[in-house]
Amino acid sequence: MFVTHSFRIPYDKKIYDELRIMQREAASVWNDIVREATSYYFACKKWLSKTEIQAIRKQTYHLHSQTVQAIVDKYAANRETIRQLRKTDKKAKYPWRRKHYYCIPLKKASMDVSKETIIIKKVEYGYALSDLLTKKKKKAWTEKVPKKNKAVVIPNRAEENLETCNYAEIVWRNGAYWFCYAVSVPEKDLSAYECKVAGGDLGEIHAVTVATEEKALLVSGRAMRSISQFRAKALADLSKKMSRCQKGSNQWKKYRQARIRIRQKSKHQLEQLEHKTTKEIVVFLEEENVTNFVIGNVSGIEKNTKKKKQKKNKIRRQQLSLWNQGRIKQKLTYKAQLKGIAVEETEESYTSQDCPFCGGRHHANGRRFGCSVHKTEIHRDVNGAQNIARKKHHMAVKLLLSVIYKQPVWYKRFLSEEQRQKTKHPNDQPKKEKRIASRMA
Repeated sequence: MFVTHSFRIPYDKKIYDELRIMQREAASVWNDIVREATSYYFACKKWLSKTEIQAIRKQTYHLHSQTVQAIVDKYAANRETIRQLRKTDKKAKYPWRRKHYYCIPLKKASMDVSKETIIIKKVEYGYALSDLLTKKKKKAWTEKVPKKNKAVVIPNRAEENLETCNYAEIVWRNGAYWFCYAVSVPEKDLSAYECKVAGGDLGEIHAVTVATEEKALLVSGRAMRSISQFRAKALADLSKKMSRCQKGSNQWKKYRQARIRIRQKSKHQLEQLEHKTTKEIVVFLEEENVTNFVIGNVSGIEKNTKKKKQKKNKIRRQQLSLWNQGRIKQKLTYKAQLKGIAVEETEESYTSQDCPFCGGRHHANGRRFGCSVHKTEIHRDVNGAQNIARKKHHMAVKLLLSVIYKQPVWYKRFLSEEQRQKTKHPNDQPKKEKRIASRMA
């Protein structure tokens, strides 16, 4: 299985300037591909193939040939994705926007990796000025343009061995360049274990609920929901203020920078909570020796919620639009597969209302699901997770169920003094002690 990791390239003016030039050159490759492919489609009513685009791009740009081919591959993949989307959504657009900077894709042949450094290859085509002034007339049109091999050397800070890495990218993120690479990680083999099933129910109040026959874990999603709601309100307020300003004015630029800061901060907070949440779930699955994990597919849940003069539907649509269930499902899937757990998806309609005791269908009262026939109760999310698993595998019904509630992150104000000392870094000092130490130094 392939996973993606990254490390930050330390700042060096010479390296960053070289990477910035390569980014601009990669953007010119993308812009030329988009322009020529689109114009050819309007003229001939068919798309240029990937092979034809790659043939046109040879010996044209100051990049390694494999880097140019990687940009063509990304364009072809993007075009194929939009073609599939347009079968259901005609508003999906093929690549058209002009770019000023573009990520630098690197194949194995375009970089040399060692334990200390990573050498990124590039070339420069053309004649020197002295050659142009003294050069005789070309003998044939097939004469190749001279090229000079050059390279950009960056330090290797990867924890894994990159000698087997076949693909990487250099991207600009949060004021620095990052080297992102894909490495192959062996999956854990669980074939010797007895088959054990668990179901997973995604939600807003409880981000993920996972349940086996005798045990369940509920991880709260209230922190993620509050961050998403704050972001939506803050961005709406800033957009309202920007609409009252003249576009391009100093005040308008300040509001725009504030919007960018809020987006970046909330994105980092949500990513951290998503990783913490999914880690708790995967650790629980590993401790319970689960071999098959079934996740409910909630795509399309927002349909048929738009009705006039119903305030609750308006609020519900906003909640569903802020729900980040897709990213949580993606992280759950690859983390579980790394542990050797087989992940399956199934349709989850009415799983929280189907009664496991009498086989009927009842409405839940709050977070509790009660059976009016057998007079038994169970948590509605736990009931939903178990019913999701029952759609794919057999799972027995048990009255006594151990339920664990967890938070993705425990904030310091809720921790005891003993727990605070455990989480405290040994180099941390109070502000007063830091000021005294700086004065003495």
